[in-house]
Amino acid sequence: MRTLMFSALLCLSISLSWSATVPVEENTEAAAEEATYNNTAAVVGNEEEFTPVLTAEDGTEDEQLQQSRFLYCPPGWFKSGSRCFMYVSSPMNWINAEKFCVNQQAALASVQSPQEYHFLQGLAQVAGRSTAWIGGFYFQGSWMWIDRAGFYYTNWLTQNSVSSFQCIHMSSSSGWSNGNCASALSFICAMDPNSC
Repeated sequence: MRTLMFSALLCLSISLSWSATVPVEENTEAAAEEATYNNTAAVVGNEEEFTPVLTAEDGTEDEQLQQSRFLYCPPGWFKSGSRCFMYVSSPMNWINAEKFCVNQQAALASVQSPQEYHFLQGLAQVAGRSTAWIGGFYFQGSWMWIDRAGFYYTNWLTQNSVSSFQCIHMSSSSGWSNGNCASALSFICAMDPNSC
């Protein structure tokens, strides 16, 4: 509960700091000609983060900027592509690992590309671990991701019987395998930075 309250307050304070740092420009021709590329700063913790602000010809902010402005990761999370990832070393079974991630406003990590899988392997290697739960599971004849992403990219090292091994764990040095969901492993959570 304390973590959820902290996350909500963090999101609110960052949103307020952004609204305070972005100047409102009048919709005049002079402003449109003058401001096509600015830099604004947002203070996150004790660090200052600079984000380019793109403006349209009429002086209003570009839609792309509005989407990219909030692409930050909370402390303890690492950004790759458009998502944030957190490696959790405390071993848990797959269900409890997912519950932990949900309490962080995240889910066990889905994997959408070889580059993303390589990034997750790097997180496990830095933590000194060889395996970690990710968000894949077998349900009603199909492999799925717990975050509802499409299961299009696969990287199977071994595929065991799905009757006993219905949850996916990754390897820090090779592909993934399915294992017993009751096994206690470290795990990786993933979140969309725009979720708060």
